[in-house]
Amino acid sequence: MEKIKEKFIEIIGNLGEGLGLNRTVCQIYALLYITQKPLSPAEIGRQLGISKGNVSINLKKLEEWEAVEKVWRKGHTRSLYRANDNIEGIIFQKLKTGIEKRTKRIEKSLKNIKLQLQKENKGSNEETKYIKKKILEIEKLIKKLSTITKNLKYLKNLME
Repeated sequence: MEKIKEKFIEIIGNLGEGLGLNRTVCQIYALLYITQKPLSPAEIGRQLGISKGNVSINLKKLEEWEAVEKVWRKGHTRSLYRANDNIEGIIFQKLKTGIEKRTKRIEKSLKNIKLQLQKENKGSNEETKYIKKKILEIEKLIKKLSTITKNLKYLKNLME
């Protein structure tokens, strides 16, 4: 049974890494997902062969994503963790927050570029017009992405 769990954890770690996520975060989630009982950070570290500090940092990330939850068990003084089984919900939330975070960063950068264009206004008038046109195209794309993130919950419901 241990070999099966190890293979499952490896597959989920590879999948997550392929999607641009932290491999260790995905391995911790996979371990908790495939394990019936909640685990302590020490148990997670022991089973995955990683330090308690590394486990702690990555559990915080999983908590932010609402992918794991702390549970209390009689007789245990330390926190135990279990996986949120709603994988689709976690993925959609992570996708939504990821797009929102990146679009905000891009919007801020575009605003700075536009201000810089106004200040400098160097180069040919044609070049400035062309750059402004391209910025407008990106701003339209950002608007579309924002609309998508606002409607992700409806898309998720359609998939069920």
